[in-house]
Amino acid sequence: MKRTDLLVFAIFVVVSLGVWAVWAHHWQAQVAQRDEMYALYAIAGGGDRDSVRRLAAYPSPQAIQLIEKLAQDRNAFPEGRLEAINILGARRPVESKTLAPLLWIDQPFVIRRAVAGVFKQSECGGDCISETLKALHAIRAGQTTSEMQATALIPSPTSHDQEHLVYLHKQTEEDYFVLLNRNACLMRKILQTDYASDSAFVDEIQKKVGPC
Repeated sequence: MKRTDLLVFAIFVVVSLGVWAVWAHHWQAQVAQRDEMYALYAIAGGGDRDSVRRLAAYPSPQAIQLIEKLAQDRNAFPEGRLEAINILGARRPVESKTLAPLLWIDQPFVIRRAVAGVFKQSECGGDCISETLKALHAIRAGQTTSEMQATALIPSPTSHDQEHLVYLHKQTEEDYFVLLNRNACLMRKILQTDYASDSAFVDEIQKKVGPC
């Protein structure tokens, strides 16, 4: 083999080893970062708000995906979910496809209220309006909220339990109607499209929502 060929081969080997070393280092760093994020997610699920904020600091799309998952995780402690909702709610545009379904009545009251607070501070668009109407329609149809289900499990609920339940129900409906009034034109369009067969529900909602 000629000297020039040997030189070219040597350069090729050195460059290849260098590229492999850089790739290996990058891969190890990614694995380490992923493990750190999953560890923070696990701790955050136990209710540690600081872990949620630390997770949000990672410049990685996967970090936001984990925060979205945490916000939706029914097995996570409320504190962690609430912090995840706060972080998602501060992003622009708001993560409405992730947050709007959390307005559903079987979500804990504190979760529904936090999500309603996010949409009160931003735009209540199609996802928000649709989920709000769906929740109100379910309540009118006699479906139970999470707090009603919890109270039903109490062997002998006290008058205080019942008063608290009434209060939460009132707050829930107030939140829903505030959201509907934030986008009255879109609300009326979705209401007429999705609930035209339920004239009583349509009439009730229209009376409680301002003009377009």
